[in-house]
Amino acid sequence: MSSFPKIRTAIPQRRYQYGDFTVTVLGEVESGDTRDYQYVAAFVREGDAQPQLFVVSQRLPPGEREKGSHALRVINSAMDEVMDIDARWARLGEFTDQALQMGSQLLGLEQDTPFPLT
Repeated sequence: MSSFPKIRTAIPQRRYQYGDFTVTVLGEVESGDTRDYQYVAAFVREGDAQPQLFVVSQRLPPGEREKGSHALRVINSAMDEVMDIDARWARLGEFTDQALQMGSQLLGLEQDTPFPLT
């Protein structure tokens, strides 16, 4: 989908095996689009080359920060929606926990447990 993040460079922060998916949380993201990403969680099904789902923390411009500094956005082939705006999405732990929870709901992984990969 055209609204998928266009990542030029990024540094993996955390990785998980979650059911049939590998989840990679990226930081220090340099994108090739107009969005300023703090973190990107990419959910890739085993055997697929491209992610099916992205949960992103996007830094908002100063003029849009009345509710918070970061937008939590969900992007897949059917939607591109801001789910919440809050400064807590700038923190890796809180973002990762929420991204895994949203991925669980959207991908039907409620019966699975995410396992950290080294």
